Amino acid sequence: MRVRLIVNAAATGVRGPVLDAVIAALKEVADIEVATTEYAGHATELAAAATEDAVVALGGDGTYNEVVNGLLAGEVLGVVPAGASSVFARQLGFVNDPAAAARQLAAALRSGSTRSIGLGVADGRAFTFAAGLGLDAEATAIVDAARHERPGNERPGDLQVLATALRVLRAEGYALHERMTLIADDGSSYRCSYLAVANQHPYTFLGPIPVRAAPRADYAHGLDAVFTHELSGRQLWRLPVYALIWPRHARRGSRHVGYLHDLHGFAVECDEPTAFQIDGEYVGHRERVRFSYRPNAVRVLVPAQ
Repeated sequence: MRVRLIVNAAATGVRGPVLDAVIAALKEVADIEVATTEYAGHATELAAAATEDAVVALGGDGTYNEVVNGLLAGEVLGVVPAGASSVFARQLGFVNDPAAAARQLAAALRSGSTRSIGLGVADGRAFTFAAGLGLDAEATAIVDAARHERPGNERPGDLQVLATALRVLRAEGYALHERMTLIADDGSSYRCSYLAVANQHPYTFLGPIPVRAAPRADYAHGLDAVFTHELSGRQLWRLPVYALIWPRHARRGSRHVGYLHDLHGFAVECDEPTAFQIDGEYVGHRERVRFSYRPNAVRVLVPAQ
């Protein structure tokens, strides 16, 4: 078996010994060609040019996203977590340690342990686990800008992202105001102050803690959309409670938080340009985004049972 290992050397967890351990584990079951990214979007090009039996991405969620968008239909994808969060790899069942996850991946390659999953698509760009408009994207935009000023260009941790989101809320007077409209393909519409679109559960992780904002989402169904209506400062407690402790909005509904399950197509129209993130990466401000679901979009390696 031949495997192309696409490495993001700038990822938080990629260091010489880590890369050596990952390569050693994979070499036990396959012939490895290592390709290192050199600029934004390079992983997409490297994946599109791959002729191997499988493509493995070593990095974080931004790397996985680029690789997914370069894969051709029928190719097999493997991921090794080496980013700040590596949500997609953890959702697939890999431990959050590059060397140990590489051993899991080698076992999956040996046994042929794969599954087919669906992907979300936003304006033509596929995403693996989530996208968002509003609060989390605004925090991500600030974090990404600060990242380029840090030594080594390392991404700040989850606590710093959370602190940034709190600063965004403070600037808004600790309130979330409706500023976009979700328009489903059946014609129904919903005013939103913040929107999270999930392809799988959990929506993301806060360190080791799963964020349970979209507990009904899974790779076998369409996208789930979670959105807040107008929230005053006295109502903001609902965000951490519903996301981390008690996501009752997913089943019973709430007049403050809406939940739509298994969507295959919808659009979001913003009153003004609004921050947008895909798989945890800020991708600009948008006035309109079209979402769709692509079933059985990619075959991924998963830990053998």
